[in-house]
Amino acid sequence: MSRRAQENLIAVALLALFGAVIWMCQDFGSRARLIPMPLAVFGIVLTLIQLAWQNLGSTDALQMDMIAVDPLAAAAGEETKKSEGPRKRVTWRHEVGALIMVAVLLALTLVLGPFPAVFLFTGGYFIVTRQYSWRASLIYTSLLTAAAYLLFVVALQIQPYHGLLAPLFERIG
Repeated sequence: MSRRAQENLIAVALLALFGAVIWMCQDFGSRARLIPMPLAVFGIVLTLIQLAWQNLGSTDALQMDMIAVDPLAAAAGEETKKSEGPRKRVTWRHEVGALIMVAVLLALTLVLGPFPAVFLFTGGYFIVTRQYSWRASLIYTSLLTAAAYLLFVVALQIQPYHGLLAPLFERIG
């Protein structure tokens, strides 16, 4: 089977998958369709563009030699590697650290709710990693939290989970 036939077969399989998603979404409510339906339609459009591009366009533009190396790019790559120094090896401590970060985010979400968790976790991450100054961290964290709030609460009208501490604050207020 030629490569073009294989690519067309995969594209048809993707079209069938996206079509199945659209067909399954017909039983969903209008709000439940807000995510899968646009994604499936977007996937169909991109797959159709890909099919047209690979079948109607010039075959010369689609050919590439994966083994050929540009000598100028290879020389630039060697210089970049020398200036970067040796690569750090991933150890089990890095893996445990990443798992702890995920656990902290999940715990914050469970106890405080998603929006305070996003604010605290993102701000803490930016400050601890020194990605930005404390002022820039606060600005970016506030913008990210506001964007998440506007998307989920205002645009999609989803009532957020308020966390395990919500009853404590209801009694005080």
